[in-house]
Formats: sequence, structure tokens, C-alpha cells
Amino acid sequence: MPFDDSTASDAYDELADGYAEEVRSNAYNAHLEFPATSSMIPEVDGQRVLDAGCGTGVYTEFLLDDGADVVGLDASEAMLAHARERVGDRAELHQADLGERLPFDDDAFDGVVSALALGYVEDWDALFAEFARVLRPGGFVVFSTGHPLDQFPLDEAGEPVDAENYFEVERLTKEWDVPVPYYRRPFSAVVNPLLESGFRLETVVEPQPTEGFREQLPERYEKESRYPVFLCVRARLD
Repeated sequence: MPFDDSTASDAYDELADGYAEEVRSNAYNAHLEFPATSSMIPEVDGQRVLDAGCGTGVYTEFLLDDGADVVGLDASEAMLAHARERVGDRAELHQADLGERLPFDDDAFDGVVSALALGYVEDWDALFAEFARVLRPGGFVVFSTGHPLDQFPLDEAGEPVDAENYFEVERLTKEWDVPVPYYRRPFSAVVNPLLESGFRLETVVEPQPTEGFREQLPERYEKESRYPVFLCVRARLD
């Protein structure tokens, strides 16, 4: 995962072993986010694709199996170690932070895929400007992130539970086995940095759970069928 804050990278170093075991079977990954995001990736056979925030290499492997020449990038060395175990020398893997300048030449890729990683980056203007720089004209970006509504829950009185102002980009913390800082943002702050960096929005998906999700988590199926959890976007560089 990419981070602006070293404590977040440290957190994923600690979480990496458990995450690697769970990511394939966790209902929210396997039966909600992955089916939607993977379905939005265009034909990649013979293309060079950046897996931005590759984590343990789930999408790296998926892209390789679809014939892409894949470069994976992540800030957590422990997560990258699992990615190396998964894909071996089939992909080029780098440790780097998406909150900083990417270590690649201009026009280096045909596409960028980023699954549930961009929420750890505060400045999306700089982020998408970097994606535009390393993509060739006509290149695509496909990414998933937390849905702005899910990340701005209200209590019974209609007051925000964690965040303070929907219209601001705010730093919050996920209380997992270790605290993980991330950034929530309004929908406008998801879309506008894309458009301002020269991308043309192609499609937006708010995924709904599959039958696999129902089988694995029947107690959560009805809620997640009615309430957004993730937001998936595909855009193309003009």
C-alpha cells in the first residue's frame, strides 16, 4: 500500500502476514471489491501495466495471467515480500510511496490499476498528475477506493460519527489489529483530480455483493446490497 505517513507503512508491515492469508477469502475483497474492479480492466494482453499499491500481489497475478507486462509498486516491504512469493520473477516489483514522485519515466505504461490503495494518499492532484505523466496517451487508470458515503457515516441524530466535514479531505484511522491512518474525501475530490489531470471519466461502479458474499456472510448481505461500501472508477488519458 502507498502512504504519506510512515506509521501507516509500518502498520501494513505488521499486518502483512494476516492480510496475505485473508485477502483471497475475505468476502469484502473476494466477493465485493474484486469482481467489480477486475471487470472494469480493459484488454491488457501485451500491454505494460502499473499495479499501484500492489500489496500482496492479487491484482499483479490477475494482470499477469491476462497477458500484461506488470510492474508492481508498494510502500510496505512486508507486503511486497508476499507479492514476490505469489508471482516470483514474473513481475517487476518496487518499494515506493504513491504520495511521492513515481520512479518511472514519462510514457512508461499503457495502464494503471490500483485496488483499495489510493485512500492512503492525501494529495490526489499530485497523484493523478503522476499517473498522467507515466501513462502513454490513451492509457487507462482503473482504481477502487472507499465509498465517500461509507466513510462519512452518521449516527441516529444525523451527526457524523468519525469525520467532521464531508466536504474536506480528512485524516482518519482504521482500528484494525494495529491502527492504520487513511484519508476520506468527498465524491468531488475523487473525480475532479482525475479530470484536472487530463483524464476522461469512462465509467463508475458502486459494487454490490455477489452470491459468494451471501454464502460467506449472509448476515451482512442485505445491508451491503443496499448501502455502498466501495467506489470503482475507470478513466482514460486524453
